[in-house]
Amino acid sequence: MSWTIEAAPSAAGAAAAAALGAAALWHVSRRAAPRWLLSLRVLGAAALALAVLNPTLALTDTAWVKPRLLVLLDAGSSMRGSAGRAGTRWAQAAAWLSRARPAIEKRADVSVLLVADRARPLGGLEKLDGAAPGTAAFMTDALTEAAAAGPAPARVWLVSDGAADGSADLGRLVAGLGAPLDALGVGPAKRERGAAFTSLRTPDFAFLHDAVPVQATIETSDLAGKTVAVSLARADEAAPGGWRVVARDERRIGADLETFSSSFTAVAERLGAERWRLEARAGETARAREFRVEVVRQKYRIMYLAGRPSAEYSFLRDFLKSDPNRELVSFVILRNPENPAPATDNELSLIPFPIDDIFRRTLPQFDLFILENFSALRFNLRAAYLESLKDFVGTGGALLIMGGENSFAAGGYKDSPLAELLPVELSGRSPDFVPGLFTPKPVSEDHPLVALYESRDESRRAWQALPPLDGWGRFASVKPGTQVVMVHPRETADDGRPLPIVAARSFGRGKVMLVSTDSTWRWKLGAAADPLAAGVYERFWNRAIRYLTGSLDLSKVKFAPLPDRIPAREPFTATVRVFDDDFSPAKSGETRLSVTWTPPSGPAREVPARETEPGVYTVELTGLTPGPQRLGASARVRGHVWGGDEARFVWEAPAEAPMDRAWLQRAASLGGGEFHDLARASPQEILAKLPPPRAESEVSSRRNPFLSPWWLGVCAALLLLEWALRRRLGHA
Repeated sequence: MSWTIEAAPSAAGAAAAAALGAAALWHVSRRAAPRWLLSLRVLGAAALALAVLNPTLALTDTAWVKPRLLVLLDAGSSMRGSAGRAGTRWAQAAAWLSRARPAIEKRADVSVLLVADRARPLGGLEKLDGAAPGTAAFMTDALTEAAAAGPAPARVWLVSDGAADGSADLGRLVAGLGAPLDALGVGPAKRERGAAFTSLRTPDFAFLHDAVPVQATIETSDLAGKTVAVSLARADEAAPGGWRVVARDERRIGADLETFSSSFTAVAERLGAERWRLEARAGETARAREFRVEVVRQKYRIMYLAGRPSAEYSFLRDFLKSDPNRELVSFVILRNPENPAPATDNELSLIPFPIDDIFRRTLPQFDLFILENFSALRFNLRAAYLESLKDFVGTGGALLIMGGENSFAAGGYKDSPLAELLPVELSGRSPDFVPGLFTPKPVSEDHPLVALYESRDESRRAWQALPPLDGWGRFASVKPGTQVVMVHPRETADDGRPLPIVAARSFGRGKVMLVSTDSTWRWKLGAAADPLAAGVYERFWNRAIRYLTGSLDLSKVKFAPLPDRIPAREPFTATVRVFDDDFSPAKSGETRLSVTWTPPSGPAREVPARETEPGVYTVELTGLTPGPQRLGASARVRGHVWGGDEARFVWEAPAEAPMDRAWLQRAASLGGGEFHDLARASPQEILAKLPPPRAESEVSSRRNPFLSPWWLGVCAALLLLEWALRRRLGHA
């Protein structure tokens, strides 16, 4: 406790006091009275000057102030889950805080906020008995409200099981609290022994022969001192067990509960949906996750071999060259071997026919091989060349064979490896190619090579408006497994069934398509007057190339990969992506997405999907019950069926989902504090991190004694006494 002068005098008061002092000094210097009498006058003047100056006297007390501690108590729905013998997680947290209350209140000035979907002030620890967790999940965005509640604390405790949802920028939210954050974990500390994939990041699609990056986060439990081997495998029927390992990573585990990441890079080898599997193995314990990646072509590499110059070759070649995503190599036979000529072959050829390069060395580099009105017989192609073409298709290539007077049986295809590839059995009738006008008849209006427009009616009107084609091939029958796209309106095959004009079949991993005429150029040249029919030529051949190379079959609807375990936090969120033809995001105005959810018991029901960015849709589920769940998605784009996908996951019961130690440790690390398991931590250990109490001075009272009546009485008494004594002693 101490007295201090707090306020300085005013200018007028200071001037008056100075005048009083000057007058007293002047009087003393001019009088011959005894010093003690003059001192009495000076003392009276000084007392009067203090009354004029009127300084304020402040009484200051010094106190020790405890640091402010902010306790953020998770009141989310997951805190209703079991904590073992401690009861619920909320009960475990409340009991620990109640037991530690004397030590906490002795050491800190504590206030409590309940955090769930928002932050709500509770007050002090004495009010814990009247609080309970709610039905909403703990959203990390509630930390923003907590930061604005009251003055800045010296330290923050987050008491939670780590089941948090919301903003991904956790570092920014924790930094906004303005103080170090300690995470106090509640709930079971361990899962069952083993490893689990808690997150999995893969590309939605990859280009053929390009890299496929895969990143996984693995959580291990009760494996301290063990080695976990993580492997990435590709589905391969020829490999043992149907999987071929392409990459491997090993990690030595140092703690009972540890989380680590593994990254792999593989190469996309096959067009279409490639199946992959990640496996985490520790001894005899293993956990595997399967996923798929859609593999597409960055460019279509096409070899076009025409048996003679024709309008079909001219139109189709120009069409294929018009797209920068297609690389075309084409050869046209200008003169057949049986044509008489007075000069040698070298003098008549623009370049020698590179038969060995086409059918042997460069063949694997192409995606699509086109034979148009080409005779293998006239060029005396050995069976080995045609076997190479067969192997090319069997390993995933595409083959398009177009008719004409030089192809099919007349071209030596019968009883050759080409005959095995064809969707039809060749006929023995002669001629096997018949000239004449006809209009092909589509077999199914839903086939992708027929449904070229937004609606069936538009496609039907476009086909009906086309000019007729000229010439068709004769066949004995259609092979089993063949898709017949179009047939002749009148002619039949040898077996009496409709004669195919366009047909396709799978062979090995590739596809073969037959177009029995070489007059599709008539669709482009003779249909310009009709807006719908004018687009059929480009649309048909675009679809045909994508159909043959597999791009048309690729799924353009895909769920983002889900982890092995999903704790019971609601709402549960899944992401669906929808791609357009070129695998760019599908436009929202052209897309209709339907998502169904099938719980462990009960029928499937449709759930809403919300578009969060172009082509990306979010599905939120509430009211889940523990057990296996299934999500199905199907989309229509521009009125067409676009594809679908399915995702399965297991929803854990709250009692089975342990404390998310990794999230709590991350929160504490970002907040500059430490993680503590509440089942093992002592209050003194955590309170030791608080700063010591600090001394603060506080004014307890303020006084102005020199204006009080008694002080003014003292002033008057001194002046009267001096005057009386001066008169008595005879001084003027």
